[in-house]
Amino acid sequence: MTVHLAPASSPGSVFELGSRLLHEAFHRTLSPMVITDTTGQICHVNPAFEQATGYTLSELRGKQPTVMHSRMQSSDFYRRMWTALLQEGRWQGEIWNRRKDGRLFREWLSISALQQADGEVTHFLGVYSGLASSQLAEAQGEDYGGIDAVTGVLGRHAFIKAAQRLHAGTGPLAFMALDITGFTDINEHHGLYCGDGLLRQVAHRCTQAAALSGAECVVGRVGSDEFALAWAIGSVDGEDRPRDEVHRMADQMRLAVATRYQLDSGRSVDLRVSVGLAVLPRSARQAANQTGFEPGAADALLQASAARQAPGVANCGMQHYEGLEAERQLTRALREDIVAGRLDVVFQPKVNLGTSAPVGLEALCRWTGPDGQAVPPSVFIPLAERHGLIAELGDRVLESVLRSLARWHEGHLVLLPVAVNFSAAQFKRPDVVARVEAALARHRVPPHLIELELTESVLLEDFEAAVTTLQGLRRLGVTLSIDDFGTGYSSLAYMRRLPVHGIKIDRSFVADLVGDDRTRHVVATVINLAHRFGMQCVAEGVETFEQVQVLLELGCEQAQGYFFARPLGADALAPILAGRTPWIEVVVAPDLANRVH
Repeated sequence: MTVHLAPASSPGSVFELGSRLLHEAFHRTLSPMVITDTTGQICHVNPAFEQATGYTLSELRGKQPTVMHSRMQSSDFYRRMWTALLQEGRWQGEIWNRRKDGRLFREWLSISALQQADGEVTHFLGVYSGLASSQLAEAQGEDYGGIDAVTGVLGRHAFIKAAQRLHAGTGPLAFMALDITGFTDINEHHGLYCGDGLLRQVAHRCTQAAALSGAECVVGRVGSDEFALAWAIGSVDGEDRPRDEVHRMADQMRLAVATRYQLDSGRSVDLRVSVGLAVLPRSARQAANQTGFEPGAADALLQASAARQAPGVANCGMQHYEGLEAERQLTRALREDIVAGRLDVVFQPKVNLGTSAPVGLEALCRWTGPDGQAVPPSVFIPLAERHGLIAELGDRVLESVLRSLARWHEGHLVLLPVAVNFSAAQFKRPDVVARVEAALARHRVPPHLIELELTESVLLEDFEAAVTTLQGLRRLGVTLSIDDFGTGYSSLAYMRRLPVHGIKIDRSFVADLVGDDRTRHVVATVINLAHRFGMQCVAEGVETFEQVQVLLELGCEQAQGYFFARPLGADALAPILAGRTPWIEVVVAPDLANRVH
């Protein structure tokens, strides 16, 4: 439908209406209205529009409606709108805009072309109204995702969509995740009604801070007590803003929120928040050309949330997205190599300190990263734990060890028990005993040739359940030991009840064994207690003859470390399995210790 204009009755008016009645209706209606010329410049708005948006006519006159752009709609959205206006003379649909204070609002917009009597279009009239129930249901099916019912800001899905569009239009974004400390306590002490009121106040502070920052910004409630802000950090010359400026803006936003609030109950609370920062750089789309994956707003939001620091930290902890993407690529490569069986297993001999003869081996995992460089276990093991790969990694190592044992048996080599690190993820499986039993049967390896090493912290998390699992494993015939003893939460009351065969003295104690009387006393106590409980002791990380001497004096039965041998591949291990032990002369003749390495 088009509206025809009559000749002007008031030459001095900003726009020409055919009657005083229409002029009064325009100004008195409760529906926000805006009139633009054919180029899209705002000519007039009514008082309802000023009240709804916070902008005055003097601030808007001569400007494009994009001054209220929310970036919730794509450029294709506006192209379709203008095509409909030019071809049909009207358009209607849901639209998101931004108030002057930075808050987003969603309404139903109807635009009609205003024509002179001769049919020439001279203006466009836009009328805003609330969404009817049918329109709202239809809009919720769109990809905008909706606003949070409690606070009026974007919900999580809509926030991510809006931030993604902002990134596509402006380039690099800074993300801040802001979590209310102790919000559950506030709800419990003051009631849910007051809690919701507090959330609305926090949302308002966030949008105010965003508006005052001067940057293009989106605000959302992304969790029950977590808000998020994403703002453009590109400067006029196209360069990314420096880190200190991002910190400054983030601190301003944090301080605007972490203040005193008046609750609806009449009481006040001082709010504390924890914050985290992440950056989605301009190069995120360039990374997609190399990896096939384009990092986006959801990933940056997750990184910011993970980077949250304790309340009161003046300088927000920022983690650049490049670091997240580097970890993502490394994790992907690790997952692929685990599945493909491309990780290597090496073996370090365990030696009887009394006879210097090899009495066992420890299997250790080694990985060469995608760049051809060795990745330290201290890097890829925690990586596997963080990303849920550690159980699969442990299974692969156990399978590799069993294959090696079967191959050595076929080669008529001496078979030594092999210790394998057994992760918490493997140990806590409900069918862990059946899995180990099946693996042994699959390779026809006698159970006594496998030793499972578990950390004491894992065993003590759920002690009774751990004892039950250990008893099941022990009935299979495998050997059980506690790795890195003394670095966790040792409890003598628990230790005497654990059905394990031995403990490993952590390398941190062995390193200080010579020259530190306190460490020596601690190790002596551990060895004595282990013997009282019927367990053997293995010292790991032994590197000097002096350490060997002290361990012998203290009664430690076994040791492993560079003093005896570095970890060796399965093929390089053959001479040792055949009986050749190059370290024996060093243990027997101390003056030859310099021959080691």
